[in-house]
Amino acid sequence: MPRRLLLSTAAALLAASPAFAAEIAVPPGGPGSVALTIHGNHTALVRETRAVTLPAGESDLAFPEVPGTADATSVRLAPADDGASMLVLERSLAADVPNLRRLLELSVGREIGLLVADQGADAPPRRATATVLSVTEDVVLEMDGAIRIGLPGDVVLDSLPEGLRPSPTLLASVETETAGPRSLALTYLAGGLGWSADYTLDVTAAMDGADLAGWATLTNTSGRTFTDAALTLAAGQVAVASHDDQFGGRGIMRADMEMAASMAPAPKAEAQGGQHFYPLKRPVTLAHRQTRQVALAHAPDIAVTARHVVPAVPHPGLYVDPGAEDTPVHASRHLVLTNTTDTGLGVPLPAGVVRVYQAGPDGGPRFLGADRIDHLAVGGEAILTLGEDFDVTAERRRTAYRRLGDRLVETDHTVTLLNGKPDRDIEVRVEATLPGDWAILDESADHERVTARRVVWTVPVPASGEVTLSYTVRTQY
Repeated sequence: MPRRLLLSTAAALLAASPAFAAEIAVPPGGPGSVALTIHGNHTALVRETRAVTLPAGESDLAFPEVPGTADATSVRLAPADDGASMLVLERSLAADVPNLRRLLELSVGREIGLLVADQGADAPPRRATATVLSVTEDVVLEMDGAIRIGLPGDVVLDSLPEGLRPSPTLLASVETETAGPRSLALTYLAGGLGWSADYTLDVTAAMDGADLAGWATLTNTSGRTFTDAALTLAAGQVAVASHDDQFGGRGIMRADMEMAASMAPAPKAEAQGGQHFYPLKRPVTLAHRQTRQVALAHAPDIAVTARHVVPAVPHPGLYVDPGAEDTPVHASRHLVLTNTTDTGLGVPLPAGVVRVYQAGPDGGPRFLGADRIDHLAVGGEAILTLGEDFDVTAERRRTAYRRLGDRLVETDHTVTLLNGKPDRDIEVRVEATLPGDWAILDESADHERVTARRVVWTVPVPASGEVTLSYTVRTQY
């Protein structure tokens, strides 16, 4: 309680401090007066509207309750009223706010009061005094003629060191020709505000359809609570050239996590300057040290494609043992999202983590895996790697190796595919990396040349069946 009383008293003393008496306070506005555009790199553009009555001539303004992570060099201050004129002469950010350690640092060499409870005594704490010698590491006091390490009780100050304010405050000196009420537009960049996209994908039993739900996860470590703010999310890379130590508030989140139980209407993307902006339809309150989720995208009944993939391995070179064999591997499980209107999507999707679920026999969801997608433009394709398939295996084998010249070889290969699923036919994509100047001379299935060094075969494998892919490669190194 005494410490809480100290902070409350400090706020009152600050408000009455002679050092700030000549300032005109410009407090935050009410609901609807703040708009946030949050980028994915923990940077936000904050736009506020604040009301004030100004005299004619020069005035010193104080805008309290700005984030401590505000970039003072990015501040823009102008009248929000059409036709109003105001000249900004000077501006600064006062971010030195009171806390116990800062108060002690500014009290070095000065006497402070303490409320000390004597050990074993039932009486209320007694008032004592001590001189602060140092707070470099431990608090060092001179008390009762002795040097003492640490605080023996709660600190009580009769006055506050000059310059401290109850919250980070933007200061501005302005000049106006006429007196009267003004509506001021305050804009600045601030750190400690970020967002990321998270998606859930509920796939059908046949793995050919899904319901997609996207959420924007908002984080706030800026030091300020934003109430009923108009919120726009920006997806894409934006460069920020900031001064050292300008942005802060990127510490570990220790607050609650809030999200709605069902999807709200998703915002419509707006493209500008190589980015996509998602203005939310509802105002959002985002407290300091809070993580919150809001609806971002919702696409029911979209088409997806499931794949089994045997990844490529390095092709044997000139001097590899001709009898070497590859260890059997499980095929990877992939899920392909094609972002077109034909598949039920056709909207830009910000980068984020996609978690895939499928209903189990009891109707409850089962987690199939997760992967991260990059920003997915309309017309693009995202391939989710969900893990390995327990029931699908592949065994690669090089069955022949023939040296035809100094740097010319022919090799025969087989890939035996086993489908352990008793009730499902599958297709397996077998990938291979081929170095040098290569040519496939013979193959049991047609290949597709994906790049200059990579080919893929798509091989049907029946339920509980086994199929062997064979091919011969001539390589000039």
